[in-house]
Amino acid sequence: MKSRCKELIWGLICVSLFAVAGCTDSDNTGGSYTTFTGQTIKDFLDSHSAYSEFEEALNKVNALSLMASYGKYTCFIPDNQAVNNYITEHGYASFEQFLDSAKAVKQMVFYHIIDGEANKVSPYYTKGFNAGSIGTKNMIGRYLYTTLSADGTAWMINNNSRIVSGDNVMVNGVVHLVNKVVEGNDDLLPDFIDKEGLFSIYSEALKATGLRDSLLLIEDESYIQKTTDAPAKKEYGYTALLETDSVLALNNIHNLAQMRTYAESKYPDGKGLDDKNINSSLYRFVAYHLLPEKLTSDQLCPTKDFAVTQTFEKEDWQKENFRDGKFSLETYWFPMAQNTLLDVQLFKWRDKDAQKPIFNDTRNPYDPKYTNMTEEVKDVVTLDLPHSNLDCLNGIIHSLTGMLVYDESLYHKRIRIDFTSFFPELWNNDLLRHNKDYLIPLGYCKNVKFDDKEGVYLKYIDSNPHSFLWSDMFTMYGRCNMTIKIGPIPSGSYEVRIGYRVRAADYGIVQYYLDGQPCGIPLDQTLSAKADASIGWVQVWWWRYGGGDDDPYLGDSWISGSETEDDYYGFQNDKDMRNRGYMKAPDCFTSRELANNNYDPVHVGTARNDPNGLRRILKMVTWNQTTTHEFRVSALMNKQFMLDFIEFIPKDLIEDEDTH
Repeated sequence: MKSRCKELIWGLICVSLFAVAGCTDSDNTGGSYTTFTGQTIKDFLDSHSAYSEFEEALNKVNALSLMASYGKYTCFIPDNQAVNNYITEHGYASFEQFLDSAKAVKQMVFYHIIDGEANKVSPYYTKGFNAGSIGTKNMIGRYLYTTLSADGTAWMINNNSRIVSGDNVMVNGVVHLVNKVVEGNDDLLPDFIDKEGLFSIYSEALKATGLRDSLLLIEDESYIQKTTDAPAKKEYGYTALLETDSVLALNNIHNLAQMRTYAESKYPDGKGLDDKNINSSLYRFVAYHLLPEKLTSDQLCPTKDFAVTQTFEKEDWQKENFRDGKFSLETYWFPMAQNTLLDVQLFKWRDKDAQKPIFNDTRNPYDPKYTNMTEEVKDVVTLDLPHSNLDCLNGIIHSLTGMLVYDESLYHKRIRIDFTSFFPELWNNDLLRHNKDYLIPLGYCKNVKFDDKEGVYLKYIDSNPHSFLWSDMFTMYGRCNMTIKIGPIPSGSYEVRIGYRVRAADYGIVQYYLDGQPCGIPLDQTLSAKADASIGWVQVWWWRYGGGDDDPYLGDSWISGSETEDDYYGFQNDKDMRNRGYMKAPDCFTSRELANNNYDPVHVGTARNDPNGLRRILKMVTWNQTTTHEFRVSALMNKQFMLDFIEFIPKDLIEDEDTH
């Protein structure tokens, strides 16, 4: 149904393109777009008097010249009536009086513009919209959110501005005409929860527990950017995953006292404690709904194309081997409730749109018995998208369809965590997933420490072409010690592994420690997995798609060098590598190089096929309580080492573990 709606919208947009641009000199490209020969966004405004007030506002803050310059702007433009309605609603007597407030004009104007050139992205067209956020922040530094209108015929921006004519293509970007001024909320998160009207019981609970005071930070003004490749700011942010009053009512919660009673049934150890005690039932219940990073619905489980099972051309084979009820892709977050974690997963299949995220569920949305688990299973906890992505100055609210409760028994499974999950600061300052690398200063992230000496520095490297989980990694430079607070990890007995990549030219030898204890012998990150007998990596079969005239595998073919009739999947090599303390990388993600730089419609190999992508088995541990742990890496050479992910698998699940 959704895809049909999107097709209908796209068709209407194509018609509107010609209607709006009929008076201009244009070239029909033969596809869905119309290009305006030589026309800039400023030219468009000059020739359409219905948008003159927005043009005048642009000029007032010296931004009109941007619309005449080279760039890749995505610009949402309201007409004069929409601007007049906006200034009246905000208490201005006239448009001229509004123009006298340069700060207000700048806020309004730049809220409508995304600078693609500065952010190294192309303009955003409606055909690429999904329910969620546009991938790049606007020029005020805020995300814009897209949802389908109630009638399914148009896209809405921030739930209130309807695109009446989209995808008007200019030489320096794209124009989307909207019927209302696009604006955001500048409240702090607890004030926004107070005013929103959907969460009155949570508003009371935040005050009763004192958690309201924990959601007020905006920016660390003591932070100073010392180099251009370091983050520009250090901002704070929060995510509130909340059940609305109506969802709480379905669970017999109509007031704060009933919420407390419900919390006591789920967290009985805290019954009777003062609400402000971090161990009280109500505090734990409410704090579990709060995350110390501001995350859009798309970021809760950030499955980019290269991190999903779009891996093979033969869809029937892929269904058999990946939709086996065992495959899953999840992200882990660490709520403000002490010693808890949150599991988020979603279903993303080949070139289909991702489904809604699923919270704390042992069922797998990839199981072939589901077509759309979030729609087919009544008790699944997912997002109520029409009431999610409610954005304010330092936070965001997502509404839930069911009750969110921490239950440690749900986590008896392989837990694979990307290292970015331990660093809220990177999410709050928009440093991730934007094709840009950043130097992370010492002290910027509270969960990481390293030696403060010359030649030692930490770098976040995004959009790497190699096979990294989520396609990014951290690189530490220089001979040093680096310590990261990881977790919390649920109590239990685990085999602990680290994901890393071989790089002979730059990497060195490292020693891993967990809670102060060494994890085996040092690891040489330069050793070739394919050539070194101490690792024993052997290629397993994979799909090779086409090639040059001299390619012996020209056309569609399965290739390998090791398959046998009784071990086509290379399981014996997995056992041999485990005996040496190594594992192949998982087959649940891939990379640009394995996909021949082409993710559309499918990939051609997985990280399991990459001889430079490995897991090192660190040690067996038994932890009697759920808590955080100290993970330390000691660089034994004056070179580099890298971090990708860490994983924990319960001891009793190792024997039957899959390749995912």
